[in-house]
Amino acid sequence: MTMRTIRRITLAILLVLVLLPGARQALARGGLGSENPWNPDHITQLPAEIRAQVAQLTKACGASPAATHYFAVSLDTPQARFIALHFEDFACGDRTAICDAAGCQHDIYVSAGGPFRRVLRLHARDVALTNRGGTVGLDVNPVGAAAPTMLVWDGHHFVRGPR
Repeated sequence: MTMRTIRRITLAILLVLVLLPGARQALARGGLGSENPWNPDHITQLPAEIRAQVAQLTKACGASPAATHYFAVSLDTPQARFIALHFEDFACGDRTAICDAAGCQHDIYVSAGGPFRRVLRLHARDVALTNRGGTVGLDVNPVGAAAPTMLVWDGHHFVRGPR
């Protein structure tokens, strides 16, 4: 490596440190990705009524409650707020308490200004809340299925939607 190349690399590093806000603090903390992925805060920040139901599963799992960032995913509309819990992203010593051959547990909650209530519990490979043209939907990806199943919110619960 020539001195010219070393100077260019050094200058590039210095520019990154100067131009990126927070880069120096991130490096001082041990890097940009130093957050613990299994964090109890991902559970404690949930609404109280949802935390209470998660606490029941924590007892069955036999582990300290912790989850990854994508354990709880929300979707807000003018009428309601939806929260989907993805238990494949939940720390559980006994995985059979939350996962089986059909996939891991997914709970969907809704609040229309009041307390959250669970409107759906299912086991699947994955689920995704959607908002297509103002219609709230849920794409369910069952284990072994070629295509997801689409459910739509009818104002009270999820029903099969168009294919």
